[in-house]
Amino acid sequence: MEALQQRRSLLKGLLLAYPLISGALLLSPAQARLRKLPLTVLADEEAGDLESVIEALVPGSAEAGAVHFIDYQLAKPAADSLLMLKYLGVEQPHLTFYRGGLAALAQHSIARFGKRPSALPALKLDHLIADLIADETPGWSGPPASFLYFVWRSDGIDVTYGSEEGMAMLNTPYMAHIRPEQPW
Repeated sequence: MEALQQRRSLLKGLLLAYPLISGALLLSPAQARLRKLPLTVLADEEAGDLESVIEALVPGSAEAGAVHFIDYQLAKPAADSLLMLKYLGVEQPHLTFYRGGLAALAQHSIARFGKRPSALPALKLDHLIADLIADETPGWSGPPASFLYFVWRSDGIDVTYGSEEGMAMLNTPYMAHIRPEQPW
């Protein structure tokens, strides 16, 4: 039951607090991306590669601010993380997992296509994702490719469709187990 409540917190926790001189600015991940707020832990190349792959996996996730959400969660204390990794029992720090996966992804992409994932055209990006799904990644040195695919896709889905508005985009009735006290 506690895990269910923590997953509910994910949806409620889609507001990100960014420090300001006079306090904090509460924004959704989409608003943070739109305002081009700086990321906390991911480097620009890592963020670009991650956004390209997650957008290919879950269309609309880039606009929903998936990378800003992931970056924000990676910067939080381990006990407060709302990323899928927490629920899969992956050891902390999750930033190490993400960085290792992104480095392996970039290395594989460069070896196969001569470019980072963020620079690939859609068709080659689709081939790169097919490699991840099938674990067809010779010389891969990060977490298992198919597991990364699952984690990144899950985090992208949570941010993009894990709210009443997201479910409406899918023309699916919103049927929360625990209805939020107020819309988010």
